[in-house]
Amino acid sequence: MIRSIVLLMLALPLSAADPVNFQFEDQFEAKPELKALRGKVVILVYGDRKASDECRTLGEKLHVSFHPTAKDLKPGQARQQPATDLPKVAAGKSPGVVVQAVACCGKMPALVKPLLRGQLVKASPEVPVWLDFNETMTTHFGLTTGQANVAVFDCEGRYRHRVSGTPTAAQMKELLQTVQNLRAEGVK
Repeated sequence: MIRSIVLLMLALPLSAADPVNFQFEDQFEAKPELKALRGKVVILVYGDRKASDECRTLGEKLHVSFHPTAKDLKPGQARQQPATDLPKVAAGKSPGVVVQAVACCGKMPALVKPLLRGQLVKASPEVPVWLDFNETMTTHFGLTTGQANVAVFDCEGRYRHRVSGTPTAAQMKELLQTVQNLRAEGVK
C-alpha cells in the first residue's frame, strides 16, 4: 500500500510553487545537484541514447540563443561565455541561463556504469553530462524516446515549463520567450 502511494506521488506533476532538487551523477563521477544552479534559469535537455545527437544539437542551439558569444567556440570555452543582458536591466545584473544535458540511462547494473562513463568522457571530455540512472526525468516530465526533451526551472529552482519531444518552431519560440520571462522574473 505504501509503495503504491509513493509511486503515485512520483507520477504526479511537479508544482511550480516548490523548488525541486534532483541529484544526478556525471561522467566524471561528480554528483551535481539542481539546487547548486539556483539564481539562474536552468534548461535540462534530456533524452535516451538514440537522442544523443539531437540533444547535443538542441542544447548547443539553446546555449547560443542566450550566450551568442559562444558561437563557433569549443564546448569548454562556449560554456564560459556570459548570457546576454536583459533589456532595461543593468549590465551584469541579468540572471544567467544554464543549458545542461541529461542522459536518461535508466536502471543499470553497477558494473556497466563505468563503461558508460568512459564512453561519455570520450564523447564529452569538457562538458559534464548528467546521468539519470533513476529515471527521474522520465518519471517527472515524460520522455519521447529518440528525441530531445526539455524541462525548464526558474531562478528559484521551481519547474516551470517542458517540451516533450523535439521542439517545433512554435514550441521553440515559446521556450525561448519563457526563459527570457523567467530571467526577468528573477532579476533582483
